[in-house]
Amino acid sequence: MRTTILHGVIFSTLTMAATLVGYTPAARAQGTSAGPIGRLVHRLRHHQQPTTTWNAAAAAPAAVAQQPAAACDCSGSDPYGFASVLNRLRAAAGLHPLAYDADLSSWASQNNAAQCRRGIGHHVNPGCFQNCGWNHSSAEDVARGWMNSPGHRENLLSPSVSRFGIAYGPGPYWTLNAR
Repeated sequence: MRTTILHGVIFSTLTMAATLVGYTPAARAQGTSAGPIGRLVHRLRHHQQPTTTWNAAAAAPAAVAQQPAAACDCSGSDPYGFASVLNRLRAAAGLHPLAYDADLSSWASQNNAAQCRRGIGHHVNPGCFQNCGWNHSSAEDVARGWMNSPGHRENLLSPSVSRFGIAYGPGPYWTLNAR
């Protein structure tokens, strides 16, 4: 929640700064910009998450509805064999295994579709732990990459989660959601 509030404060500060240097939505529509601050505000305006609530159940359906479905069949069991990789890492750390969740995989697939369209790392579901990866060839490879990153490792080994969803593609994108 603190991160979400901090993002709101940063967004508000940048919006005020952009106003001071002449950025307006009308100027943006006409193709004029106030330089890097105006471009940053424009990008943030399209990626800003709600700051007034932290109701993941209410936020999740809106996030899914806004994104077109990606080419991932997330209805069955773990399609990439990631459960065995993840649960082996968790067992080595003395943690309980996680169950595969098709809904979390569907949200992960939506995130990958957004990344593919934008060509950037992007998180769309702030109501859960989320790891994004790029250009990994297998479940083992992406898990190794995440374990070598302190923040991603913390998400993989969180004792507070019980379920996970995973998606790969379209493009070179991986997303893990965990609750």
